[in-house]
Amino acid sequence: MFGLATPAVKLCMTGVDPQLAAGALYLGMGLALATAYLIDGARGNGIEAHERVWLGVSLICGGLLAPWLIFWGLAHATATATSLLANTEVVFSTLLARFLFGERYSGRLFFGVALILAGALALGGFGGGAIELVPALAIIGACGFWGLDNNAMRKIAHANASFVGATKGLVAGSTNVVIAIVCGAKLQPVHPLMGIGIVGALCYGLSFGLYVRGLRVLGAARTSAYYGTAPFAGALAALFILQEPVSPRLGIAAALMAAGVWLHLSEPHTPMGPHVIDMNEATESAGS
Repeated sequence: MFGLATPAVKLCMTGVDPQLAAGALYLGMGLALATAYLIDGARGNGIEAHERVWLGVSLICGGLLAPWLIFWGLAHATATATSLLANTEVVFSTLLARFLFGERYSGRLFFGVALILAGALALGGFGGGAIELVPALAIIGACGFWGLDNNAMRKIAHANASFVGATKGLVAGSTNVVIAIVCGAKLQPVHPLMGIGIVGALCYGLSFGLYVRGLRVLGAARTSAYYGTAPFAGALAALFILQEPVSPRLGIAAALMAAGVWLHLSEPHTPMGPHVIDMNEATESAGS
């Protein structure tokens, strides 16, 4: 679902300011998860006072900065290249989880990181299928912020996923919309914005709830590895739905990144480190 969002938004982005598109997407996600939270009885949020800083990091990095950067990049690149380059999120999530947040994994993950980076380099340069430098850097920057977001979310994964997602979506979405309007973006035409909002509700809203449940048990690096399958879904959808061109460069990049993601997925299931929560507790929490 998350991967399909990129080509779906690309279909609706003609004439729409990238930051306004980001706002519409996250508002759609926020409204959908707020509805789910209310239907479930609004039974608290599960976030302690000292954990609010991690929610703030997630809001700023994952809700404000990353969406604007990736949609700016998407406006200046194909959805196929954007989707594949989004695999660098796995790189940032893995490295931050290991060196900043203390999750410990085997060397195969670092070899996987190298393969994903090689695939990203294959998308750069010159020639058919290449992505221009500035849009590429914007997309990679977005993935860096999402990598930090993934690790911040790991700290509050025990909280009510609908509440966290609704807060993130509504606050980040409305802030992006306000900033876009202040900077001169037009709310017309309305229909593309509504379409982007629906994509946010379906693709981001549903995937966020499932993502948090996986994060509770798997840790940030491994959960991000599973999420690394999303760019391939987005790239395939872009090829078939948007009829974007295929080039040898795209094929090489996809193969390298797929190998890197596979190495992440084949890592032993249980992360090893001081920040790993009890598996039984996590399973019971996810089941509730």
